[in-house]
Amino acid sequence: MIKWHASEMFSAIPIVSISSSGAPHAVLDRAGPLDIPEVLRRYRTDAFVFASPIVTLIAPEVAWSTIDPASTTRTAQVRALFAQAAAEGMRGALIVGAVPFDAQAPARLGLARDVLRADVLTRAPRTGDPRKPSDRAQVLASTPVPTPATYEAQVVAALQRFETTALDKVVLARTLALKLDAPLDLHGLLGNLLARNVHGYTYAVPLDHAAVFLGATPELLVRRSGNRVMLNPLAGSAARCLDPDEDQHAARTLIASVKDLREHAIMIDAIAQALRPLCRTLQVPSQPSLTATDALWHLSTTIEGELADPTTTSLDLAYALHPTPAVGGFPTALAKTAIAELETFDRGLFAGFVGWMDATGDGEWAVSLRCALCEPHQATLYAGAGIVPGSVPAAETAETQTKFRTMLNALGLERALSAD
Repeated sequence: MIKWHASEMFSAIPIVSISSSGAPHAVLDRAGPLDIPEVLRRYRTDAFVFASPIVTLIAPEVAWSTIDPASTTRTAQVRALFAQAAAEGMRGALIVGAVPFDAQAPARLGLARDVLRADVLTRAPRTGDPRKPSDRAQVLASTPVPTPATYEAQVVAALQRFETTALDKVVLARTLALKLDAPLDLHGLLGNLLARNVHGYTYAVPLDHAAVFLGATPELLVRRSGNRVMLNPLAGSAARCLDPDEDQHAARTLIASVKDLREHAIMIDAIAQALRPLCRTLQVPSQPSLTATDALWHLSTTIEGELADPTTTSLDLAYALHPTPAVGGFPTALAKTAIAELETFDRGLFAGFVGWMDATGDGEWAVSLRCALCEPHQATLYAGAGIVPGSVPAAETAETQTKFRTMLNALGLERALSAD
């Protein structure tokens, strides 16, 4: 029943190491693929990591920049970074980083000066008890913002807006702040995310003051290879079940759900509208398929196209699409207003996008979901749900709780959800 649309794009990406001095190393000759233990051996908490079904990047040294969101300025800054890399003799230079949910806010992007890049990551199932990042950190306090009751009141307020405005969908989010008695084992957390998120996109973005933004999202925002473009947006979800028969029933119910199909259609129509001016051809399936993580079933559509202008980069495409209705809502302006007026916290990098781009404009950007902001003695988890006419407040709260579990399970802190 699970369907994942694999792509042949970037099917022959070599493993390349670039020294911090600018002199390229030789292409590494490996007898086998990169595996999770080696990723963790090379990982430092100030390193950028991005692992997708087709590429794994580890950048232990990134010259971070604050990138202006304005298109002209952003393009000039990105070109300047690649020009700097060329002047230093860097081969295969990459820009990596993350863009916040607020597309008008500065992005955290930088020139990766030392990169390990591989096209295959072995993520064999683990045996025995997984390493728990919580073995040395216990939860002292768990604080949901907003509380379930307040969140359900926000959903009711959104439902009222559907009746009085042209708003069709809005995504409302929640956080769960965990106060810890010791620092998390970020190596253990990253290893668990990599092992669990076999078909998705796992990332770690170092921030200031020893903070790290980590996640394991199922959603590709956009991938570009030459003039080819591919997207895999998701909208509409249902919790997985341990019992196989119940799990299949949940999947069949989701694919037949009028509410979820409407939510998905809103997103696909908006994405197609944003892409058509940029693409010579665009293939949009008429119906979604099912894909799954270990916690959720999702309605999924793979969209592919051919660029009209080959100078349009993957970062340009990501900005043109962001925020999609999957993380914001529709119409975009009305959804942004509703989020600003109903939500009580700053999303930051949550529901933005994270990834990489090379000097030709090729790259891969994933929606930054199923994530946590990890600070020395605190982890803040994020989750959202798409609200459309017919949404049930209690069901939307349950959906956010299910989405919290991706990170809680990886942290080994499943019981913390009971405090929510």
